[in-house]
Amino acid sequence: MAEKAQIGTMWLGGCSGCHLSIVDFHEQILDLLELAEIKFSPVLMDIKYDEIPEKLDVVIIEGGIVNDENREFAELLRERADFVISYGTCAAYGGIPGLRNLWPKEEVIEEAYINSISTPNPDKVIPSEDVPHLEDRVRPLSDVIDVDLVVPGCPPKSDVVAEAVIALLKGEEVELPNTNLCEVCPREKPPEGLAMDFIKRQFEIGKPEEDLCLIAQGIVCMGPATVSICGAQCPSNGVHCRGCYGPTTRVIDQGAKMISAIASDFGVERDKKVDPEEVAEQLDDIVGTFYTYTLPAALIPMKIQKEGK
Repeated sequence: MAEKAQIGTMWLGGCSGCHLSIVDFHEQILDLLELAEIKFSPVLMDIKYDEIPEKLDVVIIEGGIVNDENREFAELLRERADFVISYGTCAAYGGIPGLRNLWPKEEVIEEAYINSISTPNPDKVIPSEDVPHLEDRVRPLSDVIDVDLVVPGCPPKSDVVAEAVIALLKGEEVELPNTNLCEVCPREKPPEGLAMDFIKRQFEIGKPEEDLCLIAQGIVCMGPATVSICGAQCPSNGVHCRGCYGPTTRVIDQGAKMISAIASDFGVERDKKVDPEEVAEQLDDIVGTFYTYTLPAALIPMKIQKEGK
């Protein structure tokens, strides 16, 4: 019997939800354990950081680079692992924590420790000892180390991940879906083509028409700019896609792709020229809508601060 592969997992700037999707392998975990032994996983076992093995065949890393400790562990694991999987959307694109890139680091720290109503701190002390230092901005894992495979998702679908990891351990090629979500969505596009004359949040519309494309109903669904790994789970169940799997590999900037799609569909049945300001006014939060999960990986990954501010 061939020697089992040595696997480790690690969490960085994430919520541990991606690790829970590993637990949700269910019976597929038995197939995995026939091929590999999990040697290190701070979420799944009682183990200390200084017990990271000197050599790992595969390491699965959840979370982006939020602070200097995240960077340190990412670099260490890259040195010790033959194959690194960037696991989940925070690792792949920065994820929801990346929205803090809209504010300077100093403002984020002040809000968290001094201004927050849930953090009583009358002396206004900002801890500095034994607390990892925040990076100037959140970064995807690939900004700091080379990664060999990206498996996005918030969290990734357990069956897709299990099949990918098992294929990798068997020496087979790992293939993940790389079409946009609209191509697998069961909702029907109008025969005359998509056209939006208004933009509404889903609760403003109520229950959407059961089989009609959500964009055609005026709902911003991120399907045109999102990879189809999830199988269009949300739109299939009447909820608009928020883009949690990030874009296909053919798209550089998910938000820009979606803005382009909205601009193409908005007001196409009207003879008058569409004013971009008119479209923007119907969106309460442009960055939060189009870059919820991928701002740190965007062409402009943070808010540019004016000098002196």
